[in-house]
Amino acid sequence: MTQILSAQESSQYRALLIKAVNSSVEIVTAFGSVTGEVVQTGAFFKIPLNYVVLKQSESNFVYVPLASINAVILLSEDGDL
Repeated sequence: MTQILSAQESSQYRALLIKAVNSSVEIVTAFGSVTGEVVQTGAFFKIPLNYVVLKQSESNFVYVPLASINAVILLSEDGDL
């Protein structure tokens, strides 16, 4: 069963992830989890507001739709947290 987040829940994840720029996080979705460093939106690519981008390596970026996020786990702090 797919969980659909409300606009308020998505905006709360977005606010948290904006504060976590340059921090390592694990994002859990119904399809599995993704680990990487949160990159500042727009710094590398033009990114829609409803996505977060994780940098997994120098050339590997993962786009995660905010609506698919079930949990965010902070692995290391380096942002405004």
